[in-house]
Amino acid sequence: MAANPLQTLPISVPADIAAKCHFENGVLYVASDAILDPKIIDFEMRLQRMGALTRKQQVSLADISARKAPKAQSSRIAAGQELRTALAFLDQGVKMKASDIHFMFRGPVMEVKFRVDGYLDKYAEMPTEEGMRIVSALYVHSDVKNAGSFSFNAPIAARLSRDLPENLYAVRFASMKSDAGGVVVLRLLYNAVASRTYENRIDLLTLGFSEEQAQLLRDMAAAPNGLIVIDGPTGSGKSTTLKYALQWVHENYPQFNILTVEDPPEYPIVGAQQLPVLVQDSDVEDMHARSRAYANVINTTLRLDPDILMVGEIRDGTSALAALRAAITGHRLWTTVHANDAWEAMNRLVDLLREGGMIDPMPVLANTQNLTGLIAQRLVPLLCPNCKRPLSECPDAIEPQTLNELMAAVPNLDPHTIFVRGPGCQHCVPMAKSEQEMRLDTRRGILGRTVVAEIVRPDQTLLDIARVKGIPEARRFWLKHRGGRVIADNAIDKIVAGLVDPQVARDFIGPLITAAQIISTLEADAGALA
Repeated sequence: MAANPLQTLPISVPADIAAKCHFENGVLYVASDAILDPKIIDFEMRLQRMGALTRKQQVSLADISARKAPKAQSSRIAAGQELRTALAFLDQGVKMKASDIHFMFRGPVMEVKFRVDGYLDKYAEMPTEEGMRIVSALYVHSDVKNAGSFSFNAPIAARLSRDLPENLYAVRFASMKSDAGGVVVLRLLYNAVASRTYENRIDLLTLGFSEEQAQLLRDMAAAPNGLIVIDGPTGSGKSTTLKYALQWVHENYPQFNILTVEDPPEYPIVGAQQLPVLVQDSDVEDMHARSRAYANVINTTLRLDPDILMVGEIRDGTSALAALRAAITGHRLWTTVHANDAWEAMNRLVDLLREGGMIDPMPVLANTQNLTGLIAQRLVPLLCPNCKRPLSECPDAIEPQTLNELMAAVPNLDPHTIFVRGPGCQHCVPMAKSEQEMRLDTRRGILGRTVVAEIVRPDQTLLDIARVKGIPEARRFWLKHRGGRVIADNAIDKIVAGLVDPQVARDFIGPLITAAQIISTLEADAGALA
């Protein structure tokens, strides 16, 4: 079996334990009197997580000093070895089902962090020079035309699609200079969902949508035309929802021609013809040129007889106009924007359309034929079912503010049926070798993630209110008279079901304030102003 390239990396030992241990060729050498040092155990656990550690060996302090003595190097590490090491990081990320890998350059040291189930944790560090060679090898191996050596002189957006680990469809590469050096983030794009939650068939329900929400999505998908907009921050699962919503459409309406416009395609979508735009190439530097290229592809697809069109993201006024033009000419169009809640997505569309030159977008948007659905979502970590604990056993596990919000939202709260994160176990922290290692792992008690969402299928009354009285008034009407439910309602449902820790939910979505509480506050404010 070939050696793991990570085991040969010159990984730097943290300065505060450097006198007591040494790492070389996959072996962690530890001084006898420091074998139980918590900081050394923490470093050992990081090495184990990234697959770089083969064994730990107890030695004398003199032996540690001898191993640190400078050694002559006969030659530099070959470029092929650097690429193998870079790909080994990707392989380890896939094994851990990580969504992102961060290379954070801080002066003389580069830290390597993996994001798993929403939690970003440090796994290793190495000299900056070695880190730059590894990152450069990845960049040169990317799909960018004539990619040269990597630097932080300008932001870089690239993509890798060759020689990737099994189950990995592609990798997004992004870099930015920082005051301490710079950061490179790899987004791992899987053939299926990257989470430890899913083992079998994946659909809207297994992603975390309730049956009612999934039915709303299906109804939107079955509508003959109109915009369906999904919003949320980066990493909230928007592209994944698009993938499985469109696959549901294909399964139920195989006669439909589904086209996607993406820059470039992120996930393979069964039943869709995916059209890459590739305007992020290094030979397209002008932002206006990129915008026009993106919008031109959207317009061109209308000549390809689509029944359903998916635009990966509405990013500017030009693409917003092109997307709206597709919707008002009788096509169903799914897309995403960055916004905070479902109704805020409508505000965002208005702003973008004005940016694109439309003086008054509301009369066009405020039509059920043109705007079919608004969806806001987040991803929240799930409790490990094997080690979660009832709140009644550990009432101090959540902050007082969170407990007060939960009690206000759930008047008959039973602390025996509300669960919080457990101490960790072999299911959620499989690489931990001891209870101490489990305590040091930020993912302890967490196993997978779930969608929490807010879905609006606007009727003409709601849209008329938005046009005449404004979007905030339409949202208030939706909450009070249409039974609207916000993201926090969905999260609280999962807390009450024992699936999500209240504190974790609040950390990821904000205050646990329900739609009923929002209405009560709005009406109280209105009464005070009357």
